[in-house]
Amino acid sequence: MPLIVYDPRMPPNKRGTTDDSFTLNIDLAPTILGAAQVPKPDTHQGRDISALYLKGGPKNNDNLSPPWRTEFFYEHPVHIHQNVIPASSALVRKNIKYVRWPNFDVEQIFNLTSDPVEEEDQIQNPDYASLIEEMKARHDELRDTVLKEHTEL
Repeated sequence: MPLIVYDPRMPPNKRGTTDDSFTLNIDLAPTILGAAQVPKPDTHQGRDISALYLKGGPKNNDNLSPPWRTEFFYEHPVHIHQNVIPASSALVRKNIKYVRWPNFDVEQIFNLTSDPVEEEDQIQNPDYASLIEEMKARHDELRDTVLKEHTEL
């Protein structure tokens, strides 16, 4: 999702530039709170995106503590009925996306570099076998982290 940021603290050399770092909707509140110099509550999952343009940006990811995200996990629950908008979860990286559709026992993997509109599912492609296993394991690790956090609330 495109995002335009105006921040008077932004260095002149950053104004009018683009950045393809992964930012999520959960980053908006911490960013606004950071600009207002209000500490982020521990319950917020996101990060202040001003770190991307005030501290050297993604090209200097080593300067960010912790380094900026290179992947993200999402879950989408069933809305209305599974045949209208089915449940899904995914692990997304810059060049690859692994998707699971639990109600239909279907998995997909897309090469976002060669197929940015996700039309060519590579789940049966043997060239992707080791990547699929790695993505599945990471997906499940992140899913389990989310489930654990929800049960602790």
